[in-house]
Amino acid sequence: MASGTSVRETEHYLDVIERLNPKVNAVLTVTADMALEQAHAADAAADDGDWLGILHGVPMLVKDCLNVTGTRTTFGTDLYRDNISNSDSEVVARARKCGPAFLGKTNLPEFCYGATTENAHYGSCLNPWDPRRVSGGSSGGSGAAAAVGMCRIAFGSDTGGSVRNPAALCGVAGIRPTVGAVPNTNALALSIHADTIGMLAYNVSDVARGYAAIAGHDPEDVGSIDHPIQNFLPTLRDGIEGVRIGIPRTFYFEDLEPEIGERVMDAARVLESLGAELVDMDFDGAEEARVATMTVLLATDMADLHRDEMANHADKIGAEVLRRLRLGETTSGTDYAHALRIQVNWKYQMKSVFKNVDMVLVPTCPVVAPLISDAADMVKATHNISRNNTALGYAGLPCLSVPCGFNSEGMPIGMQLVGEWFNEPLLFRAGVAYQSRTEFHRLRPKMAA
Repeated sequence: MASGTSVRETEHYLDVIERLNPKVNAVLTVTADMALEQAHAADAAADDGDWLGILHGVPMLVKDCLNVTGTRTTFGTDLYRDNISNSDSEVVARARKCGPAFLGKTNLPEFCYGATTENAHYGSCLNPWDPRRVSGGSSGGSGAAAAVGMCRIAFGSDTGGSVRNPAALCGVAGIRPTVGAVPNTNALALSIHADTIGMLAYNVSDVARGYAAIAGHDPEDVGSIDHPIQNFLPTLRDGIEGVRIGIPRTFYFEDLEPEIGERVMDAARVLESLGAELVDMDFDGAEEARVATMTVLLATDMADLHRDEMANHADKIGAEVLRRLRLGETTSGTDYAHALRIQVNWKYQMKSVFKNVDMVLVPTCPVVAPLISDAADMVKATHNISRNNTALGYAGLPCLSVPCGFNSEGMPIGMQLVGEWFNEPLLFRAGVAYQSRTEFHRLRPKMAA
């Protein structure tokens, strides 16, 4: 590494944030002094011949549901406007040990609850490809920031699609890891059944590096699974010869906006040209699983988690988020039990799927980024954007969204690669192989020029 490289790169990204953040509102808090201090440390280590780790000097942004020591963490709500973290979230601490430069905290909907990253307290995040449109959510700030070039890698979190939605709508790659593969310690919770923390970046290889830095068992996290995480980074370019990829023709390829299915099937043919085998298949019960997980499990878990805020500070919660939280208060115990039974059966069905294929390919979102004017009803917009994602998240499966083209209006489209539990390495190999043959991840919004 050349002397001063980390500092120069960090200064570049801080400059982009200063110039472009007013146009998209992707970053809530800038930690320039912290970032430059970390970058100087990375350069000093490089000058001494030392390597700090797989994120050495990498400029990163952190979603504002994760704690960074000495930095404001708002969780997107006015209730925590002045909350200064006195410790790192476990994933941030793990990343820190690998030598990055933390540039700041990214925008999100209040309590991470919404697929549009509209925020009544800190301003909504806009899509850099078209600022009239939403950026997706709840990691919308991270998706928009990565897309417009404000960082190399951004932290996101995902329960029902919160990494994958903005990845697809903003034209970047994003990993939603296996539930239990990455610790949720000291991070904002949504649902114990499906919460996980991932990464977004243009290059799948960068997403893989970010995941490698944070994955692994944490005994302090009740949901963490003690499963070995192998060093998969040397295998990223091993290709996908002979890999069986399932294409579910029902549900996931139904009710799509024009051109989305075409672009995803174009991507499937690229993967086939790389040696993969395409296998037609069906997913029975996908709609039932979507309803059970999104409208019952997630809604009820969120109402339970935020019952005190609703009881004591309802006037301080954004109207649309409060409306969605209230929906979860009406679930009966028997309805919740029935939804749990559907979720368990859905996960069991997924075991059968991966006896026949190595991964599954579906459109990440059935729509491109909606116009803000069409997304005023956050509940409806969230259901439309997240349709293909929530049930897969509640199966606990790893999912990688990769940009695979644009529609005729120039809006990004994403494909989603879904793997068996803890088989993130295969997803990364497929994503890297695909990006070796395509240019979509090299394109940038006009405002980034």
